[in-house]
Amino acid sequence: MDLDLMLGLREHITVGSHTPGRLKLKFDLSVIGNPKVIKYVKVNGFGPPKGQDMPGITGTSFNPLTRSMTMRYDDRILDPRLLHRLFTCASVEEFQETATELAELVDFDLSTFLN
Repeated sequence: MDLDLMLGLREHITVGSHTPGRLKLKFDLSVIGNPKVIKYVKVNGFGPPKGQDMPGITGTSFNPLTRSMTMRYDDRILDPRLLHRLFTCASVEEFQETATELAELVDFDLSTFLN
């Protein structure tokens, strides 16, 4: 999944609930018809991109009936406030700044996340 796809999807994703270590995201129906999403899921499923270690993320699960994904993460590694902001930010600039800040926090090369 690339940052452009994540950026486009953020309009169709809401935070269902969030406690440190567990983030539940809800997806609008409009996400299902997005060809980039379909391609990504066929290759990677509902987790991080294959072959890319995502520091701090311990697991993901997807419930198609509720159109929700639960992400489990180590809140000692990933700052819960930054992770929450990534999915609730109001602008492209804030999204990019938050993604960069999260990547720097865990020493993750964000360029490997770009397609």
